[in-house]
Amino acid sequence: MKKTLSSALNLSKYLLILVSVIFLLRCKTENREPQREDMKDIYVDQFKLTYFVMFLKKSYNNSKAVQEIIAQDHSGFTEPVLSMQDLKFIDSLTNHDYTILKTDSASSIGRVAEGAEGKHPLGFIIHKLESKWLDSLANKRYSELDSSPFEL
Repeated sequence: MKKTLSSALNLSKYLLILVSVIFLLRCKTENREPQREDMKDIYVDQFKLTYFVMFLKKSYNNSKAVQEIIAQDHSGFTEPVLSMQDLKFIDSLTNHDYTILKTDSASSIGRVAEGAEGKHPLGFIIHKLESKWLDSLANKRYSELDSSPFEL
């Protein structure tokens, strides 16, 4: 009887150790190092968010209302991810797109109903975001980096 009890206790010890090892191997910690694919997703999100904020400011003449909205929003901006070159590039994109928006706005005068005349920046931005144009541009820029802007 003692031998059977002793064998059962040894078996349960081994099972407990085995389950513990499996559990520890399967667990993922919150402090894991981000992978390159994670960094790419962060980069693309920051690229698009920065484009959105810059274009919104330009399209509403950097109005106080837009500044207040942006100041209260904490989306995505935790650590600097984009380089100065990225910011300059996005600035040039938003300048170009704002010129297109103004041209479209001016050319619509007299051709659309009175209430529809003028700039349509929110629709313009949504169209840009839905078209995946910014995603592909950000992905291309990310792949052209000599190395990840983050430490891996």
